[in-house]
Amino acid sequence: MAIDQHYIPAFSIEEVLLDKDTGAPLSGGIVTFERDSQRGTFKSVYQITGTSPNYTFIALPNPMILSSIGTFEDTLGNPVVPYFLPYDANFMPDYYFVKVESSGLVPQFTREAVPFIPDAGGTDGASGSLENEVSNPQFAEVFFTTPGPYTYNFNAASSQVVHLGPDWDLVVSSPAVGSVTVNQITPTGALNIPGNPGTLLNITSAGLSSLHLRQRIYGSPNLWGSGILASTFLAKTYAGGSSLLKLWYQQSGQSPITINSATLVGSSGYTSFPTSTSIAASASAEFFPDSYIDLYFDIPLSTEIDISNVMVTPTGSTVVSNLQYSQESQNRQIDHLFHYYKPLLEYKPIPSYLVGWDFPLNPAQFGITSFSTTPIYVWDQTIMGSTVNTINVGRVAFSGAIICTTTVDDEAFYMLQYIPKEVGFSATLTRLAINLLTYQLIHTGVVAQVYLYICGTAGTIPTLPLTIGTVAASGDFTLTAANWTEVPRPNGQSNTFTLGAIGAPIDFPSVGWSGTPFAGQTTNPNMAIVVTFKVPLSGTQVVINSCSLVAGDIPTRPAPQTPDEVLRECQYYYRKSFLPGVTPADNVGSNTGESYSIQVAGASAAVFGPIVRFDYPLRTSPTGLVTLYNPRPASTAGQITNLTTGTDWSGCSATNISATGFVTTGTTPGGSAAVNGAAVHWTADARLGII
Repeated sequence: MAIDQHYIPAFSIEEVLLDKDTGAPLSGGIVTFERDSQRGTFKSVYQITGTSPNYTFIALPNPMILSSIGTFEDTLGNPVVPYFLPYDANFMPDYYFVKVESSGLVPQFTREAVPFIPDAGGTDGASGSLENEVSNPQFAEVFFTTPGPYTYNFNAASSQVVHLGPDWDLVVSSPAVGSVTVNQITPTGALNIPGNPGTLLNITSAGLSSLHLRQRIYGSPNLWGSGILASTFLAKTYAGGSSLLKLWYQQSGQSPITINSATLVGSSGYTSFPTSTSIAASASAEFFPDSYIDLYFDIPLSTEIDISNVMVTPTGSTVVSNLQYSQESQNRQIDHLFHYYKPLLEYKPIPSYLVGWDFPLNPAQFGITSFSTTPIYVWDQTIMGSTVNTINVGRVAFSGAIICTTTVDDEAFYMLQYIPKEVGFSATLTRLAINLLTYQLIHTGVVAQVYLYICGTAGTIPTLPLTIGTVAASGDFTLTAANWTEVPRPNGQSNTFTLGAIGAPIDFPSVGWSGTPFAGQTTNPNMAIVVTFKVPLSGTQVVINSCSLVAGDIPTRPAPQTPDEVLRECQYYYRKSFLPGVTPADNVGSNTGESYSIQVAGASAAVFGPIVRFDYPLRTSPTGLVTLYNPRPASTAGQITNLTTGTDWSGCSATNISATGFVTTGTTPGGSAAVNGAAVHWTADARLGII
């Protein structure tokens, strides 16, 4: 290892001590090294051995006997330079008192409070060299829902890994049904907890055979090998008796060793447990970048404990038996997580695969104000259905988000979006992340769940009122469509989120979804995302701001878009002539977006009316799904109107329908003439699940 800077040379390259009376070399002189604060108690000095960069320090005899020429030498008679180690076990300054005598014990001189330390003080040594190698040591950043508690459920799991937060994993084994409940505790300052943590991890389990809390550090499998590793952590048990909490060190491919073992006593409160352990040289045959070392806690089972202030630091060849936690602000702890987020940010494309689910921007072209047990398109690209009764739908005035209000107790509802196969194919080539931004009003107790499904080669998108599944009063969604498969949830990731306080929007992230197991295995990779809400009380309002499905491992809100961008995306599936905000209907009046043409003949059958050309194509031809509306008030529904005579055509319909437009046709009214004006409203529907 490199030279440990805590060791300070006591003298020059070769120091000659002289007799104070004769001035001759102090042959056979005696030099004694003691603690300055406790004179009479020997304090070791050291000599450096080895070659660069692998130096070590070994203790010299104390007292030391000078050579015949008054110089320092070791027990073999070799010249040597003594090194001071002027610290105690906590790396607080602990100075030397040096006493020099002749071979006949005649006092020569003494030196007090040596050596000089230029930056003395602090638990991390004279130069602040002891730095915590554990990131996120107080669990300032976590992936589970906060405020908690949050429960992960398992069924016959074997070494299942759950990503608990940046750089922290739970490794769980469960012989049958088991669970782990976690919570991020934010203590008050009045508790005066040692190390002053801003956050602590509260953890308990049930039904497990083993539970590890692990931080894996990739790189050298010999990290901190051939040296001393000091560690400390803060812990507390809520059990009445005592619990054993161990911290292990393991090199990839090697057996673990215990580096810290703490007995937690229920009556002791929060306690720090410092210690120091020697790490042997590595026997690992693995190498960078896949090799690693693990630091992990062996968490006591079925016992509630708190953990924080985790610190591990190498101390060279020095034993630091009472390591003190180096306090940092929450901001600095988060700053130190850049190594975690950097590769994720570099990997992540921002846009969402979903259309219109940034709900303040959703054009809501259909004018639907409620839905019930029969699922329908409520807003663009948003199919909704309930379990029990009618749910009213509106738009939040100040934000534009969608708001759903229940009308009975013990209700559940879902929103669903089909993702076309062209997009689904891209999604099967990457990892996926989901983010849901929602909140509740009037009442609490709302629980959301998120599901992701993919269509097999023989599968199709069901035609409404059928969808791919049904929702139960519990909020659980059951897949019923043939040849559809649920995309597995990430390891240990629950799909269930409990909404927060009334009026408090919360982002619910879910990471690690992967469509890659389905890549190339289906020629029809349509996908579907389903979000369900379990609502206990009638009159509860559920507000959904957004939901995104993005490539990568960072769940985010949808990328910013302008209203016209979202409208164009939604018009790929459904178009109307009506102005935004105008619900398709007959008799809405002129200047509301209707299409115009010039009548080409007088009273006659099979006359072409307005020709509609889309400015960009629909998803597919809306054959049979073009609907005409008469714009003139108090007129015949579904007909073209003659603007000149104020009379209606008859037998009107759409023909020559394609993805790029259609032609209207009908019988022109009696008394009309060529060059009379004609107008009609229309909708063209190519939505998934409709066609």
